[in-house]
Amino acid sequence: MNNINKMKRKKVVKPVFTLAVILIALIMSSCGTGGSTPISMGELDRLQLLNLDSTQFEFTKNDLRGSLLAVVFSPGCDHCQAQAQEFYQNMDKLKDVTIIMIGSVPMEQIREFSEKYGLKEFQNVRFAYASPVNALDLWMIDNLPHLALYDKEFKPIQIFASTTSVDKILSHLK
Repeated sequence: MNNINKMKRKKVVKPVFTLAVILIALIMSSCGTGGSTPISMGELDRLQLLNLDSTQFEFTKNDLRGSLLAVVFSPGCDHCQAQAQEFYQNMDKLKDVTIIMIGSVPMEQIREFSEKYGLKEFQNVRFAYASPVNALDLWMIDNLPHLALYDKEFKPIQIFASTTSVDKILSHLK
């Protein structure tokens, strides 16, 4: 009987031990990927952004491509639509700029805007939702689109009100 119990125990212990080793290895390997760990976006954290699937928006070092441009927009705004077209037409110039398009309308409208203007196809463009109260508390927005340019350390560089050419935006990065 003793031998049967030992054999049963070995059959259980070995797979459990193997699983534990695999889990520890996975945990340890993810600890070394500092680029994929959520990081603070400075003052932008006050916006409490949500992804379009209603999950919390997280930003990592891997997401940042040099500087950051936060754009508050409304899908029905003609100036915001023109800004989206400006971005799309000049995306080759914006390859080193991470763009976060922030809307305060229902998420479905933000999603439709991202598809209509083709911006969701670019890896350096993300769409998010922020409550209008949070956006107004952070920036005194009086015109849309509202563009806030940040350096790679998330320090504010320049604010733009209304449609702004990509060349003008990029001129502040030099």
